[in-house]
Amino acid sequence: MARENQGLQIALITFVILTLLLAVFTYLFFRQYDEQYRKAQAALEEAAKANDAARSAQTDLNTLKTILGFSTTDPMDKITQTAKQELETYGADLDPSQQNYRTVLDHLFKTLQAKSATLVATEQKLRDAEAKIAQLEASKAPLIAQEKNRADQAEATLTQERQKFTADLQASFQARDDLQKRVTEAQQQAQDALAQLDAAKKDFDRRIRTVSALLAVRTKELEATKNPRLETPDGRIQWVNQQLGTVWINLGEADGLSVGTTFAVFPGNTLNIADAERKGGIEVTAIRGPHLAEARIIDDKVSDPIMPGDVISTLIWSPGDRRRFAITNFVDIDDDGRSDQELLISIIRQSNGIVDAWLDDEGNLHGQLTADTDYIVVGNEPPEGTNVAVIQARSDMLKRADEMAVQRISVRELLRRIGYKRETHVVRFGPGANPADFRAKPKEDEVIRQSTGAVSEIFQPRQPPRAKAGTAF
Repeated sequence: MARENQGLQIALITFVILTLLLAVFTYLFFRQYDEQYRKAQAALEEAAKANDAARSAQTDLNTLKTILGFSTTDPMDKITQTAKQELETYGADLDPSQQNYRTVLDHLFKTLQAKSATLVATEQKLRDAEAKIAQLEASKAPLIAQEKNRADQAEATLTQERQKFTADLQASFQARDDLQKRVTEAQQQAQDALAQLDAAKKDFDRRIRTVSALLAVRTKELEATKNPRLETPDGRIQWVNQQLGTVWINLGEADGLSVGTTFAVFPGNTLNIADAERKGGIEVTAIRGPHLAEARIIDDKVSDPIMPGDVISTLIWSPGDRRRFAITNFVDIDDDGRSDQELLISIIRQSNGIVDAWLDDEGNLHGQLTADTDYIVVGNEPPEGTNVAVIQARSDMLKRADEMAVQRISVRELLRRIGYKRETHVVRFGPGANPADFRAKPKEDEVIRQSTGAVSEIFQPRQPPRAKAGTAF
């Protein structure tokens, strides 16, 4: 029992001590809180005063900005810079220490008053001067009237003299014009006579040149008749590779040969190329030496293949010589109804030939036909509905070629003589199709057989059987 009371006492004492300590700590904490609260209230009051002062200062600043003509949102740097520039501009004649808005405005106001006073005085002087001028004008009015009368009399006299002078001048001009007209007529007659004489001379010279050219041609033809000149081959095939379709010829760089030149191939025993039948065609693909070139076979016959020793010839080129050509319009190589004039020009130039002139399908002449032109290549006849001017241009070109003794040759004959063969014939379908592409055509180099009109004895006309006498038949 005594031990239980002692424990209660110890517990009670501990509780009392803890309560006292709690009371002391609570007092100390409350005291610090009260001091901090009073300090916070004092800081809030000072902050409120500072905010009021800042708002008042901002209001004053915005008012000052508005008075100075600035926006309330403009920064002070911009306002300071602008104010400095304005003070330096409008207060340039003031001391820098006096350059502020009030001083500058006062200075400008005083300057404006002084200028206004000066302007008023100047206006008064101007009015006085105008009054004096009016007095002078009034005093000299009689003199002006007198001088005006004299001037009118002088003007009338001058008008009479001018009219007389004009009449005399017109008479002289008329005489001059009549003389000039007679001189002009005489000059025109002389020019017409000279033009007629010059035209006659040119026509006579042209006729002389034409006759001379024709005479030279006829002389050559006569000599050729007496001593026929054979057209000899240009070269010879040395080696053939039928598997690769390749041949080697004895022409090369030293002969002036160029890649792309085409040759017609003839048998090796051919003497006159003009009358011989060609057996194929080749095209030069590479120059291998001074007198050696490689070519591909573009046309040959299985029954008569190209062999070593066969001769080659082209109408466009020969060793050391380049032939010159002129071409008419309506050139159609593949019979598709479309112009192949550009292709023919390319073929001639590729074979080292020269195209002096060509006439397009619109009748426009390109280049010039000269006396050095060797051949004129004649295209197809103009189709129906061709413009008369185009037909006339073609006729004029052919006539000009005849006058200059230029030899005519057809497109087909030229291509045959140079060994050309088109690679592929394109047949077009649809609205742009050519009806000629669908007609039966003979093979190239095939002879078309024609009827002689005679009937073989095997085919005798049949007669109906005749009735026999005394029978039913």
